[in-house]
Amino acid sequence: MPKIKDLPEDQRPREKLLKFGPEALSDKELLAILIGHGLKGKSAIDMAEELLNEYKNLKGLAGRRLDEFMKIKGIKEAKIIKIAVAFEIAKRIYFT
Repeated sequence: MPKIKDLPEDQRPREKLLKFGPEALSDKELLAILIGHGLKGKSAIDMAEELLNEYKNLKGLAGRRLDEFMKIKGIKEAKIIKIAVAFEIAKRIYFT
């Protein structure tokens, strides 16, 4: 598995966001930025893809208990906290 830094610059989520804005990113790329980094043999993009495959989409992810995210290898407390905070911010923006 290639690391994100090994991808061409225009395929890296952070660089793509800076160049084209957040709306240009897929759900997988947005989630990969929140995850931050992968582990040996598994990039943040791979982890994001696993989460999305498990829960179908971002909306499916948003309604889950935090400990459910730990089903994905490499997803631990620090990554879960970032994801939970992003969903909470979105919820507060949408419902207030």
